[in-house]
Amino acid sequence: MNWNLLSQLVAILTIKLITSSLFLLYSSQIFQQSPTASDQHTYQHKNSCHFGWDLFEGKCYFFSGIEKTWDESGENCAKSNSHLAVINNRAELMFLMRRTRSVYYFIGLTKIGSGEEWKWIDNTMYDPDIFHMSVTDFDCAVVGMNVVSSTSCSVTNYWVCEEI
Repeated sequence: MNWNLLSQLVAILTIKLITSSLFLLYSSQIFQQSPTASDQHTYQHKNSCHFGWDLFEGKCYFFSGIEKTWDESGENCAKSNSHLAVINNRAELMFLMRRTRSVYYFIGLTKIGSGEEWKWIDNTMYDPDIFHMSVTDFDCAVVGMNVVSSTSCSVTNYWVCEEI
């Protein structure tokens, strides 16, 4: 009996079994249909997210693995039926801070026009009672390294999407 051939066959069968099992385990997430605007009301309090997204308090978040400008980041979120993250409370801020400890991520906070007024992309006003920006010299906000700060919208950073 050729033991070398048998061991190769066992290895191939093991790999096929593992990949098939993983496919079956994650297939519902892989092929899950994105919500449409008419389905939006059913996604207010989720208990699961698409593969690669993180669930926190009924909302799904995506943390990018590449860097883009603020505008490009927002466009990328829109392709996934989401927008740059909007921080509504301190619990959400703490969740984002835990996930962004070592690098900065764009969020959906920006200055309006040439004014000094900060506004979220969902048109809500920035609430300084939730957090204070460490630097406000630039027009786009980032979260990371345990702070919320500002940076130029034209530099590249990672970004956080929040599902709509």
